[in-house]
Amino acid sequence: LSLPGLDITPREYWPMRTEEEKALHNGLTPFRVQGSTVQVVRAISTYVKNAAGIDDATLLDITTLRTLDYVRVAWRTRMSQRFPNGGKLTDHRLRQVKSETLDVLYQLESLEMVENVQAYQDQVTVLPNKQDDTRVDVSIPASAVRGLHILTGTIYLY
Repeated sequence: LSLPGLDITPREYWPMRTEEEKALHNGLTPFRVQGSTVQVVRAISTYVKNAAGIDDATLLDITTLRTLDYVRVAWRTRMSQRFPNGGKLTDHRLRQVKSETLDVLYQLESLEMVENVQAYQDQVTVLPNKQDDTRVDVSIPASAVRGLHILTGTIYLY
């Protein structure tokens, strides 16, 4: 992502890769100079610790958040297409909702947005709400495919 209009600092002040990584894992998006253009190294969020205050990089990467949002939109779209008026809350309808939910997840897996759907399919739950007898609560496990941001290699001389 290019950032036009930013001045380029002298090369001796550019951060090293380890400094970029430290910035990333502290919720800061570092910039890098490519030719004569300033660019974002990697889009991240400021989420670096969970509610218990423990380091947690789960949602640090913006692409993970965007993937989860896409899963949400894809699922809601499918539900509104298949069940536009809701229908009757029967065991058959609950099975249909689970089946459609799994189908959405398998399609997203084929697009490499989520992974291991089969391993998590038993965790998809579709249950009537205990307080509102016209509502169904669906739990959707979504193992988002992580981005490949660092690629290292070792060259051996023989």
